[in-house]
Amino acid sequence: MSKRRILVRVDGSKLIGLGHVYNMLTVLERFKKDDVLIVMRTKKSLGIEKFKKEKFNVKCFSKKDELKKIIEKFEPHLIFNDLLNTTVSYMKFLKKFNTLLINFEDLGRGRKYANLVFNPIYYSSSSKKEFFGHKYACVRSEFRKSKNKRVYKNVKKIVITFGGTDPTNKTKNMIKIINDLKLTSIQFNFILGLGYSHKKEIKKIGDKMNSDGYKINIIEKTDNISKYVKDCDFAITSNGRTVFELAAMEIPMISIAVNQREKQHSFVRYSKSGYHINSPLKLDSKKILFNFNKMTDVKNRKLFVENMKKADLLHGIDRVSEKINKLSSTN
Repeated sequence: MSKRRILVRVDGSKLIGLGHVYNMLTVLERFKKDDVLIVMRTKKSLGIEKFKKEKFNVKCFSKKDELKKIIEKFEPHLIFNDLLNTTVSYMKFLKKFNTLLINFEDLGRGRKYANLVFNPIYYSSSSKKEFFGHKYACVRSEFRKSKNKRVYKNVKKIVITFGGTDPTNKTKNMIKIINDLKLTSIQFNFILGLGYSHKKEIKKIGDKMNSDGYKINIIEKTDNISKYVKDCDFAITSNGRTVFELAAMEIPMISIAVNQREKQHSFVRYSKSGYHINSPLKLDSKKILFNFNKMTDVKNRKLFVENMKKADLLHGIDRVSEKINKLSSTN
């Protein structure tokens, strides 16, 4: 296949998080031989250094006219959109450039103008151009290569992570619950995202709790999350794309919706890979404790691991890239 020009429209911010950034980085693993241009909105360019670190060319824009000039100059064969729900006006604007349009995580009205749509985080009937469900989840390579080796009877280590930004500060809620419940015998690894705004405060709280006999480990600025996850007994996490990464490693989880959108994400319930809590604003400590106690039962964790083995999350990236390549070769 000849070299193609692929323009990637993706945004990242403290409000929408970094899931779209990481998803595109994973998808682009399969398109390294192509000429790729990342295009981000100036006010939503959180995560731009991730693309630059991988040697991708990046441009930012503020106005629609600026985006138009970028597209006209680059003349892409394909445009990838990872922007949440697209509008009709935006997609009609892109159709004018006579290019193939591939959208990710899109339930918007504009998606009907795309040539391909991948919605791994939602469940519905797939069609010739729309593909739903976890079979199309693009899991980062570090999580595809590593697995939890054994389910132990006693819980000794738990990972807590709420994505790249954690806008409703579930991290602080969880560290308070751990303190209130006097959970001193378990090691808690808190993985903080790039856009998390309360790092100093959490580290200060963690240091104080450690001096009181707790085992709190605060992890930030890591490009290898899987090494902190692979030997944990279970994880407490937001209900975004992280659930696919944990499930790929066969890590049982308690997933918590951190915003209204994540309440629609049903993978954990659908795959029976853990317990799910809808708590967009403030965490309910009683619900956390109830599910926490159920997760400490080794029989439940073993059942979740067996369910995750059936999910087949290791080949989603292959399915997605194959469909894109097939479309590109026939157009």
